[in-house]
Amino acid sequence: MFSVTPLKYLRFTLLVFAVLLVQQARAENKETDYIKAYYPVIHEAEMLVLRKDYSAALDKYAEAFKAVPEPFARDYYNAAVCATLTENYTQTYSYLEELALKGVKLEFIEKQEVFKPLHESKDWKKLQKKYPKYRKKYKRHANLDVRADLDELYARDKYFRLAKGGLRVYADTLRKIENENVDILLRTIQKRGYPGEKLIGVGDTIEQLPRFSIVIERQTTAKKGFDFSEILKEAVQKGHISPQAAAYLMETQKGTRYYKTRALVRVACTNKKDCEGDKKLKALNKYLVEDLSKKEEKKVNDLRAEIGLEPVDDYRRKVLYSLSDNRFMLGYRWSVANYIVPGRDAAEELTRGLVSAERALTTRE
Repeated sequence: MFSVTPLKYLRFTLLVFAVLLVQQARAENKETDYIKAYYPVIHEAEMLVLRKDYSAALDKYAEAFKAVPEPFARDYYNAAVCATLTENYTQTYSYLEELALKGVKLEFIEKQEVFKPLHESKDWKKLQKKYPKYRKKYKRHANLDVRADLDELYARDKYFRLAKGGLRVYADTLRKIENENVDILLRTIQKRGYPGEKLIGVGDTIEQLPRFSIVIERQTTAKKGFDFSEILKEAVQKGHISPQAAAYLMETQKGTRYYKTRALVRVACTNKKDCEGDKKLKALNKYLVEDLSKKEEKKVNDLRAEIGLEPVDDYRRKVLYSLSDNRFMLGYRWSVANYIVPGRDAAEELTRGLVSAERALTTRE
């Protein structure tokens, strides 16, 4: 069974760590600012993907990669897809090698439909032959001990939740574990920096959030949890976490979607007779977006820009595009909310304030 630290000492410890982290960040020499040098260029590349100008997108990806010491795996992947679609296979294999060096398993790459036409080529055979060497290099450079320690935080979080009685029986124990997990995570950040791809890799697949992120998600404002906002913003600036992932975590903590990370909503009704014929429910089974006023949209976009996020309409376009073209990684697991409701009242409630995504985004182009 996991040991726990008395709660009264943890709060003081967390506050001390927070102060130390901020002081440490200010004392460090200036590093590459990803918010200025990287994320805007990646956004340009992704918008070119939406326009199916894969050659221009490939050039933009290359520009972004040159600007920073450690590009993100997701972007290497999308660049590899662009290279494949433009038959620039030298670049394809170069970016697939970068993915392998970040910890992405060859099995994951081989399962992607977009790369399957390459499987019989000599260059693909070379990739398979060289992959064990890339894997060894990844294991030498990534701190897998830190990854294992952080994965243990996830296991600690889940242990009593999955035990008989769960939260009802072990509420006090879980609260102590959650706080102790924060303490451990902050110690890691103070010593190693925020655990990003450079430090711990991306696992076997291109994970959108590492498992230790559950520690941050548990610390909600409603439960008076520890606020990771400043740490996350600093990590975004240094390229240790993507702005999309950081925005989702900050929204989860605050309990409000002020960055609008939920791009699209779709509502389905199980009782078709109850929902049919209602003019208010014409949008059922279609993708919807929140209907923002110009003032609201500007406020959202200003907040998004502060951490390197694209304008909200462009984000919605990317997510909508990703639903019809899954060759690229342009959406996130939190980007789309699908609801199934029993009848008209619930459907009306969930669709209130929402409008057709295609219509709204088309009229604003």
